[in-house]
Amino acid sequence: MVDRRPTVPVISGGETETLRTTTLGGIDGPIADVSRTPRVSVRDAVETAREEGFDSLRALPVRELLAILGEASLRFEGVGPPGTDAAGYERRVARATGMPVGWVRVGAHWLAYGLRHAGEALRAQSPTADLDVYDDPAYTRERNVGLAFAPRVRVLGALMPGNDPGVYAWPALALAMKIPIVVRPSDRDPFTAVRLARALLDAGLPPEAIHVLPGARSVGETVLLEADHGMAFGDDRAVAPFRDDPTVETYGPGNSVAVVAREPTDGELDTLARGIVRAGGRTCYNLTRIVATGACDADALADGLARRVADAPIGPVESPDADVPAFPDPATAEAIDDRIEAGGGTDVTAAYREGPRRIEAHGAAVLRPTVLRIDGLVDELPFPFAGVTRLPAKAIPGELGRSYLGVCIGDEGVTRRLVRSPRVRKVYGGRYPAAVDLRETHEEYLASFLYETTTYDP
Repeated sequence: MVDRRPTVPVISGGETETLRTTTLGGIDGPIADVSRTPRVSVRDAVETAREEGFDSLRALPVRELLAILGEASLRFEGVGPPGTDAAGYERRVARATGMPVGWVRVGAHWLAYGLRHAGEALRAQSPTADLDVYDDPAYTRERNVGLAFAPRVRVLGALMPGNDPGVYAWPALALAMKIPIVVRPSDRDPFTAVRLARALLDAGLPPEAIHVLPGARSVGETVLLEADHGMAFGDDRAVAPFRDDPTVETYGPGNSVAVVAREPTDGELDTLARGIVRAGGRTCYNLTRIVATGACDADALADGLARRVADAPIGPVESPDADVPAFPDPATAEAIDDRIEAGGGTDVTAAYREGPRRIEAHGAAVLRPTVLRIDGLVDELPFPFAGVTRLPAKAIPGELGRSYLGVCIGDEGVTRRLVRSPRVRKVYGGRYPAAVDLRETHEEYLASFLYETTTYDP
């Protein structure tokens, strides 16, 4: 089924289709015309969010705001009123990004789930474990110490990725915390940001509080420059300009790691394989670096993982049964394949598949799942990909580099060192997590940079 080609609007005080647009191409041709926000409009959007947006959210009781997010979650998932065509949205994202539609659906579900359960995430980040502090910041500690949980910013800017709809749950939580957002969506997926904004506005969110500004990357850079604080998602090249900026939180690449210190069980191998393939291998929480240490045989570990991921289903991106993503730009797939070949190591998955890693399937370029047995640590790549290496336990976590997520199996001492290390932001002992839990940190809590604790003794 081919959808009518829509125009993706700017959302800032209403919807605007700009005179200047670009055509977004995908797996099977043009998908949408995307409005281009003039850079001169960015400052107006940020200033509106900072003044009218902040005041309008402050005026809403937090429980009323959470009810708005809950209603928006139904509209976003397509459970709400007519006109919220979830299937059409999922197809567009799949065709534009190459992410199989089943994984798009999973990401969209977790975004909607995050909206419905935003109150739980807010309680987890509240200094009192209660919601009232978002309405009245004053609270008491140690029976007689007067404190306040006060906003330290009035507007949050976000430079968003196109790898998974679920990542939009984090700026949406900022709205629940009464902080307006100005979003520059990914060129590859502008649809999620617009769909989310429409759902929130239809549910009653003040229009001054959310702005979606598709456009050149310079638009996103200006958003981060003008906003009080920012979030930037992406690979090393995308986030490098902001690494040393204290007003911007950077997310990516994940380079998530699993450390295995004994012979893993079949169930443990299954969960590690899920960590490689999940979400098409394109998210920060996908396992990329698999480290054998102690009594774990690295060759056997690589073979066990390769057998499990090599036959991940490849299909049209619109098939709900497909696990492996496609590449709208064949040159990107070729460059990644060449990079793997040049990096050395042994492709253990080659023994479990027929033909090369890079193929054309269903009219698109595809990289088949790959597990390397390699001496060094590999870098994250946007398909089901991992490198298995061996390190002595004493080198962990020192040689791992920065990792979003760490799994440790079979060595409590190594697990504890991972927990104590600032290099690994989330640690799971003995298992790969089954789902993203918004009560947990996403490297850190939003409240750690949106709010601050001050003294208030009346």
